[in-house]
Amino acid sequence: MLNKLVEFSLQYKFLILIAFLVVGFLGVRAVTVIPIDAFPDVTPVQVNIYTESPGLAAEDVEQLLTFPVESSMAGLPDVQEIRSVSLFGLSYVAVYFEDNVDIYFARRLVMERLAEVGDRIPDGYGTPEMGPNASGLGQVFWYTLERADDQLKEDITDMDLRTLQDWTVRLILRTAPGVDDVMSWGGQERQYQVQIDPLKLIKYELGFSDVMEAIDANNRQVGGQYIDQGPEQYLVRGLGLARNEQDLSDIVVKVDDGTPVYLRDVATIVQAPALRFGAVTRDGEEVVLGMALSRIGENAKNVVDAVKEKVEIVESALPDGVEVHPVYDRTELVEKAVATAERALIEGSILVAIVLFLFLGDLRSAIVVIAALPLAMLIAFIFMEQAGLSANLMSLAGLAIGIGMMVDGSVVMVENAFRIMAERRKEGGPVNRTAAMLTAAREVANPVSFAILIIIVVFLPLFSLDGLEGKLFKPMAFNITFAMAGSLILTLTIIPVLGSMILKPKEERDTFLVRHIKAVYLPFLAWGLEKKSRIIIGAGALLLGSLALFPFLGKEFMPQLQEGSIMWRVTSIPSTSLDQSIKISNDIAAVLSEFPEVETTLAMIGRAEKGETADVNYMEIYTALKPHSEWPQRNRTVPDIAEEM
Repeated sequence: MLNKLVEFSLQYKFLILIAFLVVGFLGVRAVTVIPIDAFPDVTPVQVNIYTESPGLAAEDVEQLLTFPVESSMAGLPDVQEIRSVSLFGLSYVAVYFEDNVDIYFARRLVMERLAEVGDRIPDGYGTPEMGPNASGLGQVFWYTLERADDQLKEDITDMDLRTLQDWTVRLILRTAPGVDDVMSWGGQERQYQVQIDPLKLIKYELGFSDVMEAIDANNRQVGGQYIDQGPEQYLVRGLGLARNEQDLSDIVVKVDDGTPVYLRDVATIVQAPALRFGAVTRDGEEVVLGMALSRIGENAKNVVDAVKEKVEIVESALPDGVEVHPVYDRTELVEKAVATAERALIEGSILVAIVLFLFLGDLRSAIVVIAALPLAMLIAFIFMEQAGLSANLMSLAGLAIGIGMMVDGSVVMVENAFRIMAERRKEGGPVNRTAAMLTAAREVANPVSFAILIIIVVFLPLFSLDGLEGKLFKPMAFNITFAMAGSLILTLTIIPVLGSMILKPKEERDTFLVRHIKAVYLPFLAWGLEKKSRIIIGAGALLLGSLALFPFLGKEFMPQLQEGSIMWRVTSIPSTSLDQSIKISNDIAAVLSEFPEVETTLAMIGRAEKGETADVNYMEIYTALKPHSEWPQRNRTVPDIAEEM
């Protein structure tokens, strides 16, 4: 079968060349459409459910909110486990599914069960909602909404900034392709608060429920069908939504002997900030933080680029004195990680080309072999696109590892053909390059195929990994397999074709480098064949010695990625107030800012809206570092600075 494939390729050379031109085109296209990220998304298939009930203690949240939601999720198909967290005012339930479950199918199952939960939760205690369709790596872009000048504090309050974030910035950024949601954190959420005076309720013989019912009944829009007036039809509407404090204060709560009792008679209506469970400060000043969440499976780089385009629209929509400042951009990490892998691929390819030329000693032979390298990579990218893999540090590392192995079959094929051509030239007869390539392929096709299959088999155990390890290492194993499979196809098709067209029969002789290597190696080989026992004992001792060193090697599941920033996590005692946590984080940020390498600090206290499960005693301080070229001491590293901090 293998020989027939080679015969077909040599018989229809033009067809094979056209076929691989198409393959090259498809490979280049795959490179442009494959999702790009820094590393594989190892987060499990999970659906998060949040239920907010401000003012409810954690024990009551557990009993009234978490338990009904958690018990309703039990029995869903393909569920691995269900976890929950109950905090003051917030219930969080995470449903983990098997890795092979489609996330949209999982969310649909959860949505169907949530319809049942509403009847089991008392009225007024909150409504369960699903969280964003984003993974733990979904935060691709952070930005802050700030005043352009501190002197504008009186004109632009923290409440104004949060209102702009919720009703302008967020709505625009959510329209960016690939963005699932935009979270708001910090600032003060605007509320119309009705501050009831209990003594006046007693005076007018009213209860709290009377006031609440009056507000609800007088703060709504209703439809009244339509009426015909001559040849025209008029729609009837009841406009009752309160637009400001005055509208609320004019609501009639009760009529006593024909005299209306207004809401303003029993309460004070003001605009005031809602109770908050988190805050954000940048360099000691409170700001509003926004986080754009990428939808699962989206290209992180493309999503960030789309968000940046929307940010330009946001800037034109903001009032004077308000600015958007980017804080974190995933593309920086993605570009660094991909650039590292690309550099390894390019350097490896150049080294392979140099080594091939030095050992083969023939430029034409080297060109034929090197042609297999980019084609094998492009074939791997085509398979990656079909398999739904992203281009990241791990998947591209698979290509980098396999660079040298990709050309093994081609080297054997070309070297054998070169030898046959040299022998036939030495015999004095005409050399048919096509026949020589066919003979060479028949001699080495089976051994080359078995050798490549053995290399692929070596990586098969990686495919048996599941969970976190599988998601991390399978992309690398897939890519090596794709590349080696591509190299086998190339060895049996395009390499014989190119060899029959490019190789030139000439005398076979060793290169200068090979002659010197043989001069050293052959005597050593002869000695080793005479002293077999010593070689075996020496090899065994070397193996045992290396195994003895294994316990002393450092162990780390994931290498540290230097993103040019440091994240500090601080937890104070549970009873710490939000104001005290803000003070603590500002004190820490002030100390960190004294380091000359620090560009800015961002302290995130407590939790944002849906998406976080921290309490106000928990703080994360993001420290962004200046570019390494601006550091006073260039020989320092990020771990050195972190240790000193």
